[in-house]
Amino acid sequence: MPRTRRRLGKHLGSIGLVSLAAIGALGFTGCIAGEDDGPCVSDQMFFAEQVWAPILSNNCIACHTSNGAAKDSSLVLRGSSEAGFLDTNYEIMKNAASLQQDGVSQLLAMPTGGTSSRKHPGGVVIQPGSEEFKALEELVNRFNEPSSCETNLSATFTGVQLATPAETLRKASLSLVGRLPTDAEEDAIEAGGIRALDPILDKMMTEEAFYTRLKEIYNDQFLTDRYLGNEDAVQLLNDISYYNPYWYDQFFEGANADPKAMEDAIGKFGAYNADDLYNKLRTWTNRGVAREPLELVAHVVRENRPFSEILTANYIMVNPFSAKSFMLSDLPFKNDADPAEFIEAQIPSLPHAGVLTSPMFLNRFPTTETNRNRARARMVYQFFLGTDILKTGQQPLDQTLITEVNPTLNAAACIQCHAEMDPVAAQFRHWDQRGEFDPMTPPLDDMRPPGFKGEKTPYEQLPQGLQWLAPRVAADPRFGLSAVYIVFEGLTGQKPLVAPQDPKAPDFSAEFDAYLAEYTEFSKIAREFQASNYDLKVVVKQIIHSPYFRAKNSGALDAAGKARLGEVGMGRLITPEQLHRKVQAVLGYPWRPRAYEDNGGTYDYLLRGDAYRMLYGGIDSADVVKRVTSPNGIMANIGERMANEMSCVSVPRDLWKATEERTLFPYVETSFEPEDKNGFPVEPAVEAIKKNIQYLHKHILGESLPEGHPEIERTYKLFLETYREGVKGMSDMSQPEGKYSTWLPGPCRVENDYWTRTPLPEEDRLQQDPNYVIRSWMTVVTYMLSDYHFLYE
Repeated sequence: MPRTRRRLGKHLGSIGLVSLAAIGALGFTGCIAGEDDGPCVSDQMFFAEQVWAPILSNNCIACHTSNGAAKDSSLVLRGSSEAGFLDTNYEIMKNAASLQQDGVSQLLAMPTGGTSSRKHPGGVVIQPGSEEFKALEELVNRFNEPSSCETNLSATFTGVQLATPAETLRKASLSLVGRLPTDAEEDAIEAGGIRALDPILDKMMTEEAFYTRLKEIYNDQFLTDRYLGNEDAVQLLNDISYYNPYWYDQFFEGANADPKAMEDAIGKFGAYNADDLYNKLRTWTNRGVAREPLELVAHVVRENRPFSEILTANYIMVNPFSAKSFMLSDLPFKNDADPAEFIEAQIPSLPHAGVLTSPMFLNRFPTTETNRNRARARMVYQFFLGTDILKTGQQPLDQTLITEVNPTLNAAACIQCHAEMDPVAAQFRHWDQRGEFDPMTPPLDDMRPPGFKGEKTPYEQLPQGLQWLAPRVAADPRFGLSAVYIVFEGLTGQKPLVAPQDPKAPDFSAEFDAYLAEYTEFSKIAREFQASNYDLKVVVKQIIHSPYFRAKNSGALDAAGKARLGEVGMGRLITPEQLHRKVQAVLGYPWRPRAYEDNGGTYDYLLRGDAYRMLYGGIDSADVVKRVTSPNGIMANIGERMANEMSCVSVPRDLWKATEERTLFPYVETSFEPEDKNGFPVEPAVEAIKKNIQYLHKHILGESLPEGHPEIERTYKLFLETYREGVKGMSDMSQPEGKYSTWLPGPCRVENDYWTRTPLPEEDRLQQDPNYVIRSWMTVVTYMLSDYHFLYE
């Protein structure tokens, strides 16, 4: 019968938790405290804190690994670089503890030197009666009589201030769908608190903007947007027999060119002329081919399929134009002229296995004669098993110690990585460096045979090896963790923590505490993900609910607290793509040099690689593949330019509109001056100005400030000082050349429709600011747009 309580007792081990108060700060308490000598701790947490950290990682891991001296024993541990290694090692230890040696559990007999019937080859590692031995003894007792204590992380974040439900809603809305919450969503949160958030998130995750965001998150991993430009994607399909990448050339060259067909195509696809038709067909085809793996991710989530289908899908995603490059016809498109419509399709000669057989994935991670698909196998482990396999072995290797023939197969120093990587790599052997499939590729006799986790691929399924592999990877517990890792990084901008390696390091305790808290939270989310039949939306919601997304402040922290909580919560410099969407969501206008649609395209500063996307920390998926998360001088200047230019565009246009149509100024008019001609306050105007400032703090910065708050008073002071300087400058006739004009700067004038550029009637234009009120408001909005709370989330 399981015991209802387990206490940490006196065995605090060597990870630096020397008081029950410190243990309580970690929050791993699950039962009501009584008269015993410590808080209730779950079995898994006891193992992590008292056995793994001070004992196994110190004394045992060197030998008890897949290439160590004890690789053939019943105790082969997993390294900390593998996703879920603590849970895996817990089960390994549990199995080993059940083995008896002369009536004693093997976990207690062997590290103390063994018994008369069998000695420990490593000698005495742990002295009987020592604190380490008592911890192992307690672990064995826990295996025999499991505790009912549950892991509880609540106290881990003691002193941490979480975002309010309304603040969490705003942050989630901007992050997931690039817009502010609706009034109905805010009302629901006001009425129901944080419990009302999930239905709102569920609805948000049906919006197309969410799938744009999801594709951004996964492109940060796959980097297949490298091929979005020109014909970079379609040219990778050239000379492969079952592709016709340049299908659109039929309209323009050769004996089959048909002027009537071209004329019909110009009309059908909305082209201006033959050149425009060529550019459209080329761009839409290339984009369809390049985006195929990302569209698969979005499609699986959109259709509420198990996320494992990104690996097991027996189809490829195509739009009406890439379908022709893949030589597919008679597909049921709703609109075969819409490049944004993607549907499932099968290439008859290919054994599809989701992303694994995507031409873009295979080209983005190519192989060579000597690499033999090991790079592709490494990506399988990284993307779908949450494991950097290169870190499972010692790096770099001392090559002078490797003397075996075929070291990847025989050398102990190489086996730890290659024993797992090479069977997966062998599954790709029918796909060459360009991603062309050849079912007749001969086997490689000097390499481990295809398989996964010790299971070999049946001979008759070798040509479909990736189809055999995909469901096994998807069923691995690490698959769930890998999805959690990717979504977490996408939503927070932070990489998951890595377990510290050196138990003797002075900061090991604090780093391990932080890692353990995050590991426990992610493991919980991964289990819920698996229980939901791999519904990725569950992962998104759970991360948004977690302190890793919601934490916004804390009380005073000591050094250990800073190490534990330093990477938690808000404070992420948002990506250029997110900033672009936030600017438009808050102001109603995007940041562009011109507002109109230019021949079907736009020049958005923060989305274009030839403008500010790269300079503001973005990636091009080719040469720059890591986002900049700490601003530099160039990025700061871009933020300031954005704030200046967008206040110039948005403030006059908003004040030009009717009051009920405004986004920024519902409480003031251009005639509302804070002082009269004698410098005395105009109280009704001052009250309205401060009320609008309070509104702007909420609308632009998400700050709900009460009347009279110091921040409102500071902002009002900025407005007032700008107004006074402007009025003085316009009335100072002693220096005519320096006199402030009553005219707004040219780009700030409202002289045409923003979107169409249609000129406005002269009487409807807003060109002057005779009392300097508009420019005072421009200063306020510039101030807010360049604020930390706008540029960071």
